[in-house]
Amino acid sequence: MMNIRLHRISRRALHAAAGCAFLLACTLAAQTAPIKLDTGKNASARELWGAQQLRQALAAVRQPPSGARIVVGLRTAPQMARFKDLPAFWPQAEEAFHIQQVGNTWVIAGSDPSGVLYGELELADRIRSSGALPTGIDDTEHPALRLRGVCIGMQKQEITYDGAEYDYLYTPKNFPFFYDKAGWIKYLDMLAEERYNSLYLWNGHPFTSLLRLPKYPEAQELPTAQLEQNIAMFKWLTAEADKRGIWILQGFYNIHLSHTFARAHHLPYHLATPNPIASAYTRYVISEFIREYPHAGLMMTLGEALSPHYGAEWLTKTIIPGVKDGLKEAGITTEPPIVVRAHATDIDTVMKEARPLYSNIDTMFKWNGESLTWTNVRGSVRARFQMLSEDSNVAISNVHLMSNLEPFRWGDPDFVRETLANYPRIGIQGLHLYPLRYWDWPYSGDNTDPRLMQTARDWIWFASWGRYAWNPFRDPQKEHAYWVAQFAQRFGSAQAGEKLLDAYTLAGPCQPSLLPRIGITEGNRQALTLGMTMPQLIDPDRFNPAQTLWTGDGPPGERLAEYVAEEVRHQPHHGQTPIGVSDETVQSSQQALAAAQAAAPYVTQDKAEYQRIVNDMRAIALLMQFYNAKVKAAEQILLYGYDHDAAHLQQADTLLALSVDRFSELTRVAGPAYITATGMETSQRRIPFPGGMHNYPNWQQCLPMYQKELATFRKRRAALLSGKPVQKTAVVQTFPQVAFTLKPGAGQLFTVEKGAQLFQDGPAVIDNLAPELAGMKGIRIARRRGGALTFDLAQPAQILVGFQADGSGKSSVLDPETEQWNLLMLNAVGSPRAPAMAVWAKPLPAGENQLDMGRGDYVVLGFIPADYHVTPHVNFTAADNGSGPVNLDWLFE
Repeated sequence: MMNIRLHRISRRALHAAAGCAFLLACTLAAQTAPIKLDTGKNASARELWGAQQLRQALAAVRQPPSGARIVVGLRTAPQMARFKDLPAFWPQAEEAFHIQQVGNTWVIAGSDPSGVLYGELELADRIRSSGALPTGIDDTEHPALRLRGVCIGMQKQEITYDGAEYDYLYTPKNFPFFYDKAGWIKYLDMLAEERYNSLYLWNGHPFTSLLRLPKYPEAQELPTAQLEQNIAMFKWLTAEADKRGIWILQGFYNIHLSHTFARAHHLPYHLATPNPIASAYTRYVISEFIREYPHAGLMMTLGEALSPHYGAEWLTKTIIPGVKDGLKEAGITTEPPIVVRAHATDIDTVMKEARPLYSNIDTMFKWNGESLTWTNVRGSVRARFQMLSEDSNVAISNVHLMSNLEPFRWGDPDFVRETLANYPRIGIQGLHLYPLRYWDWPYSGDNTDPRLMQTARDWIWFASWGRYAWNPFRDPQKEHAYWVAQFAQRFGSAQAGEKLLDAYTLAGPCQPSLLPRIGITEGNRQALTLGMTMPQLIDPDRFNPAQTLWTGDGPPGERLAEYVAEEVRHQPHHGQTPIGVSDETVQSSQQALAAAQAAAPYVTQDKAEYQRIVNDMRAIALLMQFYNAKVKAAEQILLYGYDHDAAHLQQADTLLALSVDRFSELTRVAGPAYITATGMETSQRRIPFPGGMHNYPNWQQCLPMYQKELATFRKRRAALLSGKPVQKTAVVQTFPQVAFTLKPGAGQLFTVEKGAQLFQDGPAVIDNLAPELAGMKGIRIARRRGGALTFDLAQPAQILVGFQADGSGKSSVLDPETEQWNLLMLNAVGSPRAPAMAVWAKPLPAGENQLDMGRGDYVVLGFIPADYHVTPHVNFTAADNGSGPVNLDWLFE
């Protein structure tokens, strides 16, 4: 009877048996008649590449049956006609294959060329495992997910090109790996082995690195010789990927322009508002890309630079027409998929307006934000995925950045399997997977010489997501044996494999489960590995918390303030609790370290990597102990806010000191092991401290800050207990300003001061103002009209914008969960009968810039230097009347 399965049996474990026996098998095989392999006359390049892999595996067949042969091809191919009993594939079958022994012939039939390829790879795996053709095989397989992809960032750790975010030219200096054909072959072979079928390359504006643009010679940014090398390289890459069933997609952001083109036309590098010049240019470069690279695809981020309310207009009037122009010029009559991210745009309106014009649109949405926090999603996050699955061809889950996992090794197969098992239940049909250190590809963050390659260090990351994207519905016991074999292959014994798998699976849930209970955000603003300050734990609202972290990307449960409130009221808790989860992570991480250490007697291979694994497990255990002590210290501070019992402060002192001790030990363990703790080193990182190569890139720079926090607490606690008056706020200084010039168009200059009119078209005036903002040079808008503000900056700066909150406390204009904006101050600007304004900041490069937030209640309050740090805080001159509970942040700042 035919056995229909979603996936093959233990693919990479099959390689383990080859070993030294491979050479002997080759000798024996040479003494017998070779096994014939028939691919038919019209086999595609994809089928022929798979046949090549199969031929190499056939050398391991020790005693081939007499007259044995293999026939491969599409189910409808002529060579399949004589096999009458082969099952037919269902009408919409994609990448499916059937392998069956018919007498002394092994038949591989595919629903399409990719199906043939995967069938060839499957049979090759089985042959390498056993040294023989599988007797009696009769199996059908097909993938659970239609798109199974990984990504590479054609981007750097720091902003380097004219101060423009995401824009990097393709050159040997910026991306030497791009020109390494041998490296690409090895990487593409790995992807094919794991059955990935898509590869996304991310860049802000890649077109001038990959295209000749004769219509716009002023757009050329590279020397002609370099451009020609890039074009040849990209064509080679897309062809090699296509042989392996891999679809290359080039990502781009909107509206980003060629920098030379922008300067020639007196435009900013990035536009917030469409204009005819930018539209004509973008439409042209997209059509040229489609024409030049028919095997490649496009993935676009409509937002970030472009204001969200223009996304639908830009897609329907510029991008889709450009795609259609390119298809027409290339003579292609079928619409290839284009991928539209749901990030930083009004995706509902985008899809409603775009689908009638272009039917083959896939969408992409972040899974767990920019971290890995749970095996499921709920609430608004789940609803968004379900909407996308209904409105698009394929809804793709973007497993993005893993900000809470880096820099340590991570590979919990059970966590990955459970996650991907939930995808079909939600309606998700695609996976887009980031590497664990995206910004520094192809290297890991380990401080080694030579640098470690991510594909080698993080093999289990790529293998587990690929394996379970093909089929997540596997027997857990068989999967355990599979992964033990994988570790055994690398470290020399099954005993080592068992212990190391235990270590990975025990450590796996620690960082994911902790973040939703205590963190500020699942975005790249937070580096969990570098810790958190006490104000961030006890007063997270100051730091723009992303509520979907615990309402959508984590299981039901309580945050720390909720937990303490329930304790005080003696009420039962619901779901997970911060203290409970933290205690569990301490126990699990210590068990993971013990399991890793117990493997030592059995490790006979790659002992250097084994020691690095043990060091990572020790670091994770110390990190969990640091958080456990600090969260419990924060609990005591919050309890003090209710009853003012000084005993809570004493307990907090003991616990906070313990947390500093654990962080000191973490610094000793992890500091020398890693070049930087995080991959992204820009000002976007804010938690626990401002990011940047020279601003807290490592534990060594953060430790003194935590020691200072403890010393400050002890000083403030002593003063509080002495009964002497305590100054709770520091002397306030006005912000330094960056000069700017407002260009003609929307907006009006004004001085930010009490009594000043807030908007051009209304009577609202400022009656409450944070002292830091007094005297700033700002720009007010007509809130009923909105419009694009265009201005020149004398130097790189942070724009300060005040937003009024709606009834839910959120801005009516700004999406606070985008990583571009940072919250600086609450209650900063007040006017009669209107909600108070909070101040948000966004970094901008020097020169011409645009801002267009549409219509709404916001005002530009000025510009401060790009490197000027403002700790998020509340304007107490407006918010604190001296009554009620003591504001507790002052104890630490």
